[in-house]
Amino acid sequence: MTDDMAPAGWYPQDDGRQRYWDGQAWTDHFAPGAQEQSDGSGAVHVDEDAIWQVRGKPLSGMGAGRYKLTEHYLFFETGTLRTDSQQIPIAKVTDVDVKQSMSQKARGVGNILVHVERQQGTETVTMADVPNFREGQRLINETAHEARRTLQQHANTMRYEHSGGPQAPVDPSHARPTTDSAEANGPTLDPIEQLERLGKLRDAGVVTDEEFEAKKAEILSRI
Repeated sequence: MTDDMAPAGWYPQDDGRQRYWDGQAWTDHFAPGAQEQSDGSGAVHVDEDAIWQVRGKPLSGMGAGRYKLTEHYLFFETGTLRTDSQQIPIAKVTDVDVKQSMSQKARGVGNILVHVERQQGTETVTMADVPNFREGQRLINETAHEARRTLQQHANTMRYEHSGGPQAPVDPSHARPTTDSAEANGPTLDPIEQLERLGKLRDAGVVTDEEFEAKKAEILSRI
């Protein structure tokens, strides 16, 4: 469809923005929202921190969603006249499904259904009209699984260090008196390392800000 055949409306440009066509000529109006970069070939530039990044291809060509997956977050940005943005800690993603209608199959796109763990229960967020949607499903699932595994390791390490770890039996013949309470209770903990791990758990949404502040105060009190 050429420009002179197109009805008035918003249409995507090579730089990723939506520009308004009044039915006869292009206007100077661009839809608000993050501008994606283009190298001039029409290919969207991928951010350096992105594991996977894609722009939806709706049938109308308007209101295409923009989605980005990183090591720690899944970003959503949708809307034409008004942009709605949100970011989901990837460790909160519990499962990912795909769905494709007959119309979408003909266009080579599909929906990705992201199931997110919330305080009030599980929420499903839809990434609509996504090209290579099965690849997106695989990458989101793999990244979420790795993020949960890493957080669990951090949590286990913090519990281990807080308890002092398992104590080896002491041979009385080699025992020596000590007045150092830290030495008697096990290896000295590194408060800075504990705070760094605690901060990662908070950033990933595993602990709340209140829990973070309470634990931080406890760690600092031991310095």
